[in-house]
Amino acid sequence: MKVILGTTKALAYLHEGIEPKVVHRDIKSSNILLDNEFNCKVSDFGLAKLLGSGKSYLTTRVMGLLGYVAPEYANTGMLNEKSDVYSFGVLLLEAVTGRDPVDYGRPASEVNLVEWIKFMVGSRRSEEVVDPSLEIKPSSKSLKLALLAALKCVDPDSTKRPKMSQVVRLLEAEDYPLREDRKTRRIQTPTNLEISVTDSPTSA
Repeated sequence: MKVILGTTKALAYLHEGIEPKVVHRDIKSSNILLDNEFNCKVSDFGLAKLLGSGKSYLTTRVMGLLGYVAPEYANTGMLNEKSDVYSFGVLLLEAVTGRDPVDYGRPASEVNLVEWIKFMVGSRRSEEVVDPSLEIKPSSKSLKLALLAALKCVDPDSTKRPKMSQVVRLLEAEDYPLREDRKTRRIQTPTNLEISVTDSPTSA
């Protein structure tokens, strides 16, 4: 989580902390570098674009790795910071599952990571998506928070994706968007998938 949160904060700074904002355009796992203490650094700004004040998007040639590229950018070449948000969502899913964004070696229903996750969450099988090679499994609450954040980020409607600063607050559990229902809360994701989070006596 430290690596993911560090990446989230770095992107929030690029999008909201400087002017003009920077759209990285190539967020993927190989561009997240780590030091010996697992502090992260977003690298490779070779494809980055500047988005000046007053501009909601710019049009450019589509670049980036298959599976990470936001659908609206892939289809129209229209780019803004929400394209990075989508790529981050895919990166987060990759971290949770240990799977590549696109893997043609898997069954047809599992080739596309985003679509597979939507199916698994919609089928109430969230616990089954966790990378089996992880020595320490995330708590149920932490897993569902991560999936919630990721699903918000990969919403096919770019206008519904959160800002990266909002993702930071969500992952830090400071902006917990839940409707209380006794001990069980329901989370409505942007894809109309429902995730349950059940309180437990242990901390997440």
